[in-house]
Amino acid sequence: MESTTRSGSGRRAEQSGRRAAPERIASRSVSTGFDDDPGRAFGGGAAAVIVALAGAVAVAAAPLLGGVTSTADGEWASGSSPGAVWAAVCVIAPALLALVSLLARRVAVAGAVLAGSGVVALGAAVIDAQLWTDAVDANRLELFRPETAVDLVAGPGAYLVLAGHLTMALAGLLGIFTVHRASLADGYGGARSSEQVGRPTGARIGFAASALVAMAAVVFGGALFAPALISSDPMVLVPTVLDADVTASTGAGILAAAVLLVVASALASIAPPVAGAGIVGAGFAALGVVGTRFVSALTAGDRIEPGIGSVVGTIAAAILVLAGVAVVPVDRVRDRRILRDLGGSSGLAASDADGAATPPTKKGAVHPSAKGVAKAAMRAEAAAAAQRRTRWHMATGIVGVTVGVLAACGALLPALDLDEATDTASLQVYATRLVLVAGVLLVVSSVWLLFSEFAAAVRPVVGVVWTAIPFAAIGVTASVVTAGEVPGVGIGIGALLAWVAAVGAVGVGAFAGFAGSAEREEIDESEGQVVHKPVLFVGGLGALIVVVGLALPLYAGVDVRGDEYVSVTLVDYSRGLEWWGPAMLVIVTLVSVGVAVGSRPMRSAATLVGSMAVLVVYLAGWPLTSARVEQVQPGMGFYTVGLGIVLIGAAAILTVRVKSR
Repeated sequence: MESTTRSGSGRRAEQSGRRAAPERIASRSVSTGFDDDPGRAFGGGAAAVIVALAGAVAVAAAPLLGGVTSTADGEWASGSSPGAVWAAVCVIAPALLALVSLLARRVAVAGAVLAGSGVVALGAAVIDAQLWTDAVDANRLELFRPETAVDLVAGPGAYLVLAGHLTMALAGLLGIFTVHRASLADGYGGARSSEQVGRPTGARIGFAASALVAMAAVVFGGALFAPALISSDPMVLVPTVLDADVTASTGAGILAAAVLLVVASALASIAPPVAGAGIVGAGFAALGVVGTRFVSALTAGDRIEPGIGSVVGTIAAAILVLAGVAVVPVDRVRDRRILRDLGGSSGLAASDADGAATPPTKKGAVHPSAKGVAKAAMRAEAAAAAQRRTRWHMATGIVGVTVGVLAACGALLPALDLDEATDTASLQVYATRLVLVAGVLLVVSSVWLLFSEFAAAVRPVVGVVWTAIPFAAIGVTASVVTAGEVPGVGIGIGALLAWVAAVGAVGVGAFAGFAGSAEREEIDESEGQVVHKPVLFVGGLGALIVVVGLALPLYAGVDVRGDEYVSVTLVDYSRGLEWWGPAMLVIVTLVSVGVAVGSRPMRSAATLVGSMAVLVVYLAGWPLTSARVEQVQPGMGFYTVGLGIVLIGAAAILTVRVKSR
């Protein structure tokens, strides 16, 4: 009986020992990669890759079918073979990278590559439309080189390249959906160190790397408006982008905005592999445009050379590709460094929790508890986050003040270069006065970012106010282009500085966005987004009234010829470049109110104040630029936009009052 009892106890102890054996479960919350994505995400990624491959093949095969044909003999003109090969490589590379990523079960990465290239391909498709509107001056040397003055009509290759770019844009849309679905998987945005989990990629890779990527995108956008070619061939004319066909100028603007949008979205993403993939895709697509121009001009012959636009644009696009590839390695290096810096305290906490023996210490020494170590780590993390916010605020303030001063200097310097025989009195650029107002406004708002007590409250204002400089620069550009038709009139240093300030203002907006991402690290988003009804109803009504006001004249009068003159409106498409001013204000107003609807109360009010400031710059156009006409009177647009500003201000006040309650 005794032996039986011992035997049973031994078996129970043995079974209990087997049940108590620990099982190691791999953690998914701190993974630096991605585990298997949901089936729907994989299926969407596969569809996106197939569509992208079809579009890439279409663009690559377009030169083989002839871009244009001559109306004289019906023969199609040949282009630069190296340029065609370069274009083919740049469009196929993102699709192949997406295919490899998909096979490696990195569905989010595959979708991000296609999303980045697809957004840029939309701008390329708009540029393709010039093959139908003004093929001779399209300067698509990879497709054809005009050899005579005979009219050219779009050939099969033109249809194929347009269809290919539109198909790639569709693949980009599918890629965006794929990334969204894949982001629902466990481990998305994870890191080895807890401090890096859920942080934006721009913060994870550091200020220097983020600034490099942002500046490359800004430089690329500016390069699109510089001469792409230098030609002494009488058959190959190179008009400026602003003087070229509307499809060329519009496509360049969309292309620049697309690259900036991809870079900003990538730096705001919480997953560095996805961010890097998006930047790589956009970089390859950008190389497919400017790089093709560079290679085609380089191999076109003695009478054609690459222009500054294609050279600088190619360098900037190449930097984007290399920077996108480096995002993940840089993030891992910084992640390991943070983990190593916190390793001492983490190891101490783990030893206390596991009951491990501590090394012998002197008598009377005090050992910190696990709770104390955890609190110290939280304080250190909060201090590091505060330092990051301060750095982004300081950087945004410095860049904003610099750009504002640059704009003000440009407004005070001559916008036109006139010879002695030109009548200077009749060629005044009144739009520079708005550039001065916009520059001063940006300086006044940005300087508060240099003081930590006000930086967080003012940052949303700067995030909107920067748009006033590009808006004012549009008027300067239109005046300079019109005056340039007069013999003896050239571009002055003031106009050049205004354009540089407009490009730099985009950088201010990007820095303000990064600062906003750093601020959101301290927000508890578990409760979801709160919709502010005062902004939704009162601010939304004000925004709609502003749109109506922009469709009405700001002022009216009589010009020097005695004809009736009205300022440019949203519905006056015949005004060319001037029309982009009201169109830009519509976008700024609607986006600002839309962002304010879901923002925190104080941030919402600040965003609305920024949009009001930009609209006030527009209203200042009546007293500042109306000197060009006589018998001037304010139009209905002045009063309507003013009413919209009042309603937007009321929405801001109501939002603050709700917060105070």
